Formats: sequence, C-alpha cells, structure tokens
Amino acid sequence: MIVRKATTDDLSIIKKLYWLLDTDAIYYQPDHFMLSERPDDFILDKINNEKTDFLLGEIDDETIGFILIIEKETPNISCLKKERYAYIFDFVIAEEYRSKGYGALLMQFSKEWGRERNLDSLKLSVFPDNYRGIEFYKKQGLITTMHTMKCSL
Repeated sequence: MIVRKATTDDLSIIKKLYWLLDTDAIYYQPDHFMLSERPDDFILDKINNEKTDFLLGEIDDETIGFILIIEKETPNISCLKKERYAYIFDFVIAEEYRSKGYGALLMQFSKEWGRERNLDSLKLSVFPDNYRGIEFYKKQGLITTMHTMKCSL
C-alpha cells in the first residue's frame, strides 16, 4: 500500500469513502448521526488547509481508505498544559480491506505526519461501542484519557 496526501482531484473518492464512514457512524450512534453527502467545500477546505491533510491509502491505484488529520493545540487556559498535537478527525478503511494491516499502516503514517511537525502526541475519538476500533487503537499504542458524556434535556 502507498500513502499519499490528497489533492483536489481526489474529491469524488473521498466523498465515496465518507459515505462508508457515515454509515458506520449511524450504526454506532443512530440518535446522533444521519446519512448525508459531505459537501465539497468541507473536503476542499481540508485539502487546502496547511494544518490539515487527508492521508489516502492506495492499492493498485485504488484508494481504499483515508485518515483526515489535523494539527491542533490546547486552548490557552491557565490550568491546561500547552500541547500541540495531531488529531485524527476521520478514519475509514473500505470494509473488504479491514483487518489486513492497512489501517495500521495509515496510523504509522499519521504518527510520522505528527513527528514531522514536531507535535507532542496523537489523539482521536472513538465510539464507545466500537470495540474493534478501540482494540485496534490500543494495539497502535493509544490509551484512553477522557470520556465524553451527555444527557438529553
């Protein structure tokens, strides 16, 4: 598998993979998500932003997945330690390519992306019922640092 940064020419394949990702999101949290095509502007803004990249995984010229990674930093709040970090905003591998090591390769490239920018850590969010995903991230060296909770009002 090769990994490369997306260009504007990759818009249609990114939209196709987002459809898969959003279908998974609905499965895990149907009360929170609905299926909708991602707007071109959303994707193009990320492609053209210097602090953001889509890292595309390709096999034989077929894009099988991506990670949308963003350079972030902690807010300027006196009680928070300053940290610059890479944040995986979205991560999808086409179903037929899962559990074959391709996600791990994309994670390796994400870590390298952060190291090249001299960032302190890599962070992401995962659905609490996504047990396969949680185990995968643990194997990649990630640990749980916080839980997000909510209630209806």
